Amino acid sequence: MMARLVFLSRRAYEAGEIRLVLRTEDICDQRDTGFQLLRGNETGLELANPGNSLLISVERAIELEPRLKPLLETETPPEHAAYAYDRRADAFLPTEMPEDIPTQ
Repeated sequence: MMARLVFLSRRAYEAGEIRLVLRTEDICDQRDTGFQLLRGNETGLELANPGNSLLISVERAIELEPRLKPLLETETPPEHAAYAYDRRADAFLPTEMPEDIPTQ
């Protein structure tokens, strides 16, 4: 079985903090889940540069941020959605898709 993959921004990786999750229709291949894990303060220009993101397995993403498990392990994720970490709920909750981030 092939590992399912997600994109992790360099900024989120270096900060050790994932605060925004995007699910887009922009899928590279059959392993790509379409999820982008971000710190939340990345710019569209920054994310358009492939050198500013890492491709990691869903399992590794859950190791880095266990609260992602309900989102990343779903069998049928939404095609276009955004989730922001909410401290009060201690969970990722639906939010508006950022305008400056390339998602198409």
